Amino acid sequence: MSERMKPWRWVACAALSLAAAACQNDLFRDAETPYTSSEARLKEMGTFDPVKESTGPVTTLSEASKLLSADRLPSQQPPAQVDMTLADVRASALRRNLDLKVQAFAPALAKAAIGVEMAKFEASITANYTRNDQNVFSSLESGNAGLQDNASLGLNVPLATGGTVNMSAVSQMASQDLIGFADGITQDAQGGMQFSIAQPLLRGAGVEANTASIRVARLNGQIADARTKLEAIRLLANADKAYWNTYAAARELEVRQQQYDLAVAQLERARRRVRAGEVAEIETIRAESGVGSTIENIIGADNRLRLRQRDLKRLMNDPNLTMDSPTYIATATLPSPVRLKFNPEALATKAIENRMEMLELELQLSIDATNVDLQRNAALPLFTVNYQYQNFGYGTNMGNAWQSLGDADQYTASANATIQLGNEAAKNRIQSAILTRLQRLATKDQRRLAIRQEVFNAIDNLENAWQRILAARLETALAGRTYEAEKRQFDVGLRNSIDVLDAASRLGDAQSREVNALAGWQITLVDLAFATGTQLGQARIDWSEILNVPNAEPATDGWGGWGFNNGSEVGNYPVSSSGEPLKPEDLKGLEMPVTGPAALPSRGLGVKPALPEAEPAPAAPVAPSAPASSAPAAEPSTPAAPPTSG
Repeated sequence: MSERMKPWRWVACAALSLAAAACQNDLFRDAETPYTSSEARLKEMGTFDPVKESTGPVTTLSEASKLLSADRLPSQQPPAQVDMTLADVRASALRRNLDLKVQAFAPALAKAAIGVEMAKFEASITANYTRNDQNVFSSLESGNAGLQDNASLGLNVPLATGGTVNMSAVSQMASQDLIGFADGITQDAQGGMQFSIAQPLLRGAGVEANTASIRVARLNGQIADARTKLEAIRLLANADKAYWNTYAAARELEVRQQQYDLAVAQLERARRRVRAGEVAEIETIRAESGVGSTIENIIGADNRLRLRQRDLKRLMNDPNLTMDSPTYIATATLPSPVRLKFNPEALATKAIENRMEMLELELQLSIDATNVDLQRNAALPLFTVNYQYQNFGYGTNMGNAWQSLGDADQYTASANATIQLGNEAAKNRIQSAILTRLQRLATKDQRRLAIRQEVFNAIDNLENAWQRILAARLETALAGRTYEAEKRQFDVGLRNSIDVLDAASRLGDAQSREVNALAGWQITLVDLAFATGTQLGQARIDWSEILNVPNAEPATDGWGGWGFNNGSEVGNYPVSSSGEPLKPEDLKGLEMPVTGPAALPSRGLGVKPALPEAEPAPAAPVAPSAPASSAPAAEPSTPAAPPTSG
């Protein structure tokens, strides 16, 4: 009967397997669909029609040219603006910048990795149940029980020495169903305790070898903290640079607006003289041409200001100042350049101590040393010893078996050895670990030289920026005097409009260079602070107190720690990308250190230049004039001045 049933069992198993394979895709399609994308989205390339996407009427070049004249620009409303100091920008960037928020996950991930390694020595409970039902005829032939039930419950404890201890309770029930062949059922029960220990003696032995992964995880955690600190310092430096670039762009637009106003004033003077019959009509044409050449400068300066504003807003990530917001940020903090003298060698030494790149290399070298030790340990022969002790009791049922515990006991001791012939793989792994460490040592020396170069370059650039400020202010004053002289010469008929407009253009270029020199000095000072591994502030900043480090521990509370979704928001859903602003008392440490009196770009009109001596004294800079316009008023349609911080 048994032999006849075997083919049918095989047929049934085969049919069940084919049915499962045939309907597998239908069964799991609903689970797969949310995590896949459509074929059209993956392969079809969309189109962009600029005319259809335009939200306003399309204006042709000929239509726009009819509405534009040399001295009449299209009117536009002045944008709203908000005054912000450098400390405000820094605070917003530290709390809300998305780049820093992404980096903030690194310490949290490193902490979780440390927890994983620390848990490698956690004890675990083991349980097992097995039922073995053999054919009755096979049992009669072999003399073994036809039905066996085996159960065990134990505790497994990993040791820091590399070994494992196991303690368990074992139960076994065996029976023979001989109905029809014998007078009943015979049962045998066995129960007892079992203790075993396995310990390697060479490879994988010792606390140092087995806790190395924990030390490496902790070092990686410190590396994550160092990288986060470096990212915070870099963010502050980028925010400072964006702030001063915005300042320079806004002042540049003011300069180009003044240049346009001077050109319009020259056009009015030329028209008056033409109407009076003092000069030919060509003077009006020359003046109009000069006005037209300044319009492109205004357009370019306005666009650069928009781009700089957008860069600053992206770093701040303020929900009230989005990148598409029409509100402008007016820089309330003014440059305060002074001449500074540094000890390059002292600053370079300080930079090597403070730079997080050097600290990261030191931590990596510690990890490399640990890896060398691990590879040396892995090259040892594998030699392990095992010991097992069992104490059992027997009976006709499980209760009798446990009551007779101690009737029989036994132990087993064994030793095992595995020795590689040649051990070439282990030798090469040791060599690779040593070479990696030597390579990192060379990288450390290379990084040290690069840091020293950065510091020396930053010091030279700062001195160069100071000299550029002095030269630009002198050039602006001289260009202003030249413009005034050319204008007077034009009034008496000794110069034409081209000469006056060229002088005005040189004045605007000189003012532009002065603005860029002032902002460049501040940016170079930021570069020097970054090169020394510090931030340009009045107090130390602890990024862990300002930045909200992500935490997913609530997601593992209760049943969440056993793999169930407990519905906790943290860890199961993304957190908000915005942060709370700092309190006013917290902004003091973010303010720029006081270096000297604030300096405004000079207008160059009505200012007598102060010629510097051989060694200009830092306490007597050229006094800037008040930013009051001396040019005639423009037409009512002249565009309003851009947002300024003055």
